[in-house]
Amino acid sequence: MIRVGVLGAGFMGSTHARAFAKLPDVQVVAVTSRTLAKAAALAQEVGARASLDHMAVATDPNIDVISNTLPTPFHQEYTIAALQTGKAVLLEKPMGLTLEECDAMIAAARAAGRPFMIAHVIRFWPEYVAMYELVASGALGKPLAAVARRLSTRPTWGDWFANAAWTGGAVLDLHIHDLDTLNWFFGRPRTVYARGQRGMSGGWDHVLTLVDYGAVTAHAEGSVMMPEGYPFTMSLAVLCERGSVEFDFRAGGTGVETGAAEGTRLRVYESGQPPRVLPASGGDAYAAEVAYFVECVRTNRLPERGTPEQARMAVQTALAARRSLETDQVVTL
Repeated sequence: MIRVGVLGAGFMGSTHARAFAKLPDVQVVAVTSRTLAKAAALAQEVGARASLDHMAVATDPNIDVISNTLPTPFHQEYTIAALQTGKAVLLEKPMGLTLEECDAMIAAARAAGRPFMIAHVIRFWPEYVAMYELVASGALGKPLAAVARRLSTRPTWGDWFANAAWTGGAVLDLHIHDLDTLNWFFGRPRTVYARGQRGMSGGWDHVLTLVDYGAVTAHAEGSVMMPEGYPFTMSLAVLCERGSVEFDFRAGGTGVETGAAEGTRLRVYESGQPPRVLPASGGDAYAAEVAYFVECVRTNRLPERGTPEQARMAVQTALAARRSLETDQVVTL
């Protein structure tokens, strides 16, 4: 039996806890939150105990795995504490607010020798996985360019999203999804140039980023400044030598969890051929992500998706975009 402690009972904490609870031979034993009522509600749902003490749960010798979904400023402290007490850790993205934080967690994970994974869920999203496999196969020739979008109203499931010092702004909290996806598809960025707008909290909350990968040039747009009622939207298009593949998703509500409004579109376009649907299988991405992590724990192997090094590069890319926003300069990585 793998015993899990979940730090945080917000949207992501609830998502992780429910995914863990559905797996065989996995038991969620503790859930924490700033308020006992919130922790107790989720704990009752998954058959766990509620706690206000994050550190006590992170270091509990009777717990094997920690899922850290606390706000980003609390990633380093509790992740390192859990690793140093022999636990495997699934950490919500972004990995940290600085590269120094990321490096400290990487060092702790290497010393502990336990699975440590960052929850970049797009690497498990069926449509993105299908696109990656098609592009990587070379069936459409070499990739040339890509465009990614992720648009949302301001998140309301946690009051800390109004604090740019905690979130890093949308450039680090939301936009990082697509920057990590582009890194996954095309490798290490050479340069980054970004322009954007600051939001109500003072953070960069609408961002347009141009990323140069050498042979591939990519453009990403990320926003939490969309008007009230705007449906959560994400998309990715990759142009290759002999065709393009495109994914479009528009939710039925303001959050991704509300599901697709008009059905997800994932299509391939090749010269001289009618458009075709690209099949994607894998079900719920959050469940797939947690199941993959649990299998790493069972076999005591390091993950190959959502690795600390991949997550660090995503943070580095996002920080480069923020530096470009603040200086109006091209930033070299």
